[in-house]
Amino acid sequence: MDAIELRHLLHQNPEVSFREFETQKILLDALKSLNDNRLKIYKIAGTGVIALYEVEKDKPFIIYRADIDGLPIYEKTNWEFSSKNSNMHACGHDIHMAIAFDLIKKILKYNLKQNFAFIFQPGEETGAGARYVLDEIEQLPVKYAIALHVTDEYDFKTIATTNGILFAAATEIDIVFQGKPSHIAFYDKGIDSIKMATFFLSKFYSTKFENSLVGFGKIVGGNARNIVSPEATLMGSIRSISVQNTEKIINTLAQLAQEVTEKTNGSFYIEKGSQYPPVVVNKELYEKFKDFLVEKEINFVDCGMKFTGEDFGYFSQEFPSLMFWVGTRTGEKYGLHHPQFLPKDDVIPYYSNVIFEFLKELI
Repeated sequence: MDAIELRHLLHQNPEVSFREFETQKILLDALKSLNDNRLKIYKIAGTGVIALYEVEKDKPFIIYRADIDGLPIYEKTNWEFSSKNSNMHACGHDIHMAIAFDLIKKILKYNLKQNFAFIFQPGEETGAGARYVLDEIEQLPVKYAIALHVTDEYDFKTIATTNGILFAAATEIDIVFQGKPSHIAFYDKGIDSIKMATFFLSKFYSTKFENSLVGFGKIVGGNARNIVSPEATLMGSIRSISVQNTEKIINTLAQLAQEVTEKTNGSFYIEKGSQYPPVVVNKELYEKFKDFLVEKEINFVDCGMKFTGEDFGYFSQEFPSLMFWVGTRTGEKYGLHHPQFLPKDDVIPYYSNVIFEFLKELI
C-alpha cells in the first residue's frame, strides 16, 4: 500500500476522538505490511499507534506525531473517496497520517541512522489525547518532537511557522446559569436562566480581552416553550497566550456572571473542558527549519501566533519542538472544519519529501 491509497482508505472511515478503532486497525495493517523488523509497532493511548524505529541503542528519538481523529461533520465534497459515515476528516488528519506513513517508508528505504518514534495520536480534536500518549512514553529518551498541520489558508508548496508561540493556549468552557422553573403564566414565580444568560452576554460583548479570543458558540437551555427555563448553558472557547492568562479571563467571566445572578436571585457555575497549552516552537529548530526552506527555495512564511488550538502543546512543554503549517490551497479556500475542505493527494508526496530532507539535516 502506498501513502495515497492509505489516505483514501482513512478518508472513507473517519472516527471521532477516542473512537478511532477502525482507524487504528487500518494503520496497524498498513505498518505491518511493510514487513520490516526494524519497525516495532504497538497500540498506544487506547486507540492510537506508535511505530518505533530504533537503530542506535541508548540514543534519543525524534518524535514525529500525526493526529488521527475526525470530526462529527457530514462531508459535502462529492469525492469518490468521501466518508462512508456521518463523520469527516475535515481537519486533514487523513493527510497527516499518510505523510507520516510515507516518511516511515522513506526512512526504512534509506536506512537513516537515527531513532524515530512515529506517533499516530488519538483525541486531538477533543480530550487532549497527547496527555495520554506522553504518560505512556515517559521513559522514552527524546531529542525533538515534530508535527505539521495542513491548511488552505496558504497556497500549496508554502510552509508557515514562527519562533515561540505558534498556537494559542485553548480552553473549552461552559457557564451554567441556574434558575427556578415556573409555568410561563406565573413568570414572576420562576427565575429565568435564559434571561440570566442574555444579561451575561450583553456584559460579555462589551468587555475587552487583551491578546485573547473569547467566544461562545452554543447555547442550550430550557425544557419547554411555556416553562420558565431552570437552566441555561453557554458553551465557548478561550484562546490566549498562556494558561495563566486564561485563568485570569475565567475569573473575569465569573465576575460578570456573579453580577448577573446577584441581581436575578439565580446562581451559576463554570466548568472547564479540554485545556491545551500553547504550542511553542523551539528557537534552534525554527532557525534550522527556516534556513533549510530558504536554501531549498521553498516558500516560507513567518506567520506569528495563531489562535488555533492544538494539543501538540503538551509535547512542546516536554521536548524541543517544531510545528508548522503546510499550505494546500490550489483553488477555492474553505478553511478547516468545513464540509468541503479537501486537500489534493499531491500534497502527500510533496511535503513528505520536504520533511524527509529536513530530517536528514537533523541527524
